Order: sequence, then structure tokens, then C-alpha cells
Amino acid sequence: MTTANTSAGPSAERTRGSALAQGGLQAGRLLRRWSRSPIVFVQALVFPVFLLLVFRLVFGTTVAVSSGGDSLNRFLPLATLVGTVFGGVGSGASLIRERETGLLDRFRAMPVHRSSLLIGRLEAELIRALLTSVAFLAVGYALGFRADGDAGAAALPLFLAVPLLLGAAFAALVCAVAAHARSVASLSGLSMLFTLMLFFNTGFAPADSYPGALRPLVRALPLSCGADAMRGLADGGAVRTPLLGVLAWTVAMVAVFGAIAVRGLSGSARHDST
Repeated sequence: MTTANTSAGPSAERTRGSALAQGGLQAGRLLRRWSRSPIVFVQALVFPVFLLLVFRLVFGTTVAVSSGGDSLNRFLPLATLVGTVFGGVGSGASLIRERETGLLDRFRAMPVHRSSLLIGRLEAELIRALLTSVAFLAVGYALGFRADGDAGAAALPLFLAVPLLLGAAFAALVCAVAAHARSVASLSGLSMLFTLMLFFNTGFAPADSYPGALRPLVRALPLSCGADAMRGLADGGAVRTPLLGVLAWTVAMVAVFGAIAVRGLSGSARHDST
């Protein structure tokens, strides 16, 4: 009994280490592939930057008058979050194509840990989200954005961490849907959901601007928590409650949708053969 228990510990550690190492290899493969995919670049950077510029030009004066602050402090966090979320849709499309071409089946035939495919995608999404967030911060600074809170520039690392957390959460959701989808067209419903979320959050408009019955829901949505946390870090406003909301959404979404994604990826071959 003692021998069995002793050997189980190192075996479990080797399994975890193997999954993380294989996930790192998967992440590198995905990043190289995404660098040659224009749809990921457009959805992660071009569209949100265009959105930021439109919001700045069309709504900038209105927001400045109503809130008494710079409109960039409202729209930059939202545009950054949109870049991390919408970029994940392109990643989901690549996952479906990999299954259609039989690449996932070949991975299943190899001694690959079943969770390494999801771990690799989450790692790649975190790197993509970081690059996207840094790019948006650079654009924001070029347009006049400044971190004027008490912490100043010291708050920027945590400012960048918020889109990384929500990027991982929504990446798990996209992977869960893509792992069970039969075609790339199946992601259209997810794109519609993300587009709807773009207009129902406190980064787009203050919660008081929405009908009374919708205000609690709007405040609790993940993009609202993320936008409020990033705006608070930049302006020196309230941070604790929205940041806890971001953490709660991230843990819940990664746990639930991550399990669904792993189950779908491990059964992809059987799914396609039926």
C-alpha cells in the first residue's frame, strides 16, 4: 500500500508537468500559425482600434461633458477588452479547421496529454491578449491617455492584467463552443453575443443610462467589471469590487467551459466519425 501511494505522487507530478510542457509547445505552434492568419489580426487589433477611434470622434465630446473627464478613460478599457474577446473568435475558427483537416485526430493518436490542447490555447490566448493590450495602451498614449490615479504608472501592470484574465475566460468559452461545433459557421451565434455585449456594459455607457430593470445585470456583466476595474486603476477610482468581479468571472468560466472544452477536444475524433 505504501509503495503504491509513493509511486502515485511522482506519477501525478510527471503528468502535470507533461501537460504544461506539451501545452507550451501547442502555444508556440498556435502563435506561429496566428501570425500568418489575417482574421486573428483583424479581430484582435484592427476592428477594436477602429472602434476606439470612432467612439473617440463621435462620442468623445458627449462623454467629456456628461462625466467631466476624458472620453479615452472610458473607451480605451472597453476597446482593449473587445480586442481580447473578439480575437478569441478567430482562434475558435482555427480550432474547428484543425479538427476538419484531421490535425486534432493526429494529436489524439500521439502520446499527448488530453488537457494540453486546451492549456496550449489558453497560454497562446494570454500572450495574444497581452500583445493586444500593450498595443492598445500605446495607441491610447498617442491619443492622450494618461494614468492619473494615485498610483500613476505603477497601476499599469494591473491595468494590463484585467484583459488577460477576461481573455482567458472568454478563450475557454470559445474553445468549449468550437470543440463541439460542426463548422466555422457555428461561431456566428457567439459573435452576435459578443457584439451585443459591446453595447451592454458600463464601458460603453454609465449604468444609469440603461433601463432600471437592466442596471443590476449590466453592472454584473464581465465586460462591465473589466471596464470599471481598468478605469478605476487609471483614474484612481473604485477598484476592489470590479476586480473581484473579474476574478470571479474568470475562475467560473475557465472551470466550467474549460472542462467542456477538454471533453470536446478529447472526443473530437469520435464526434467527427458519427
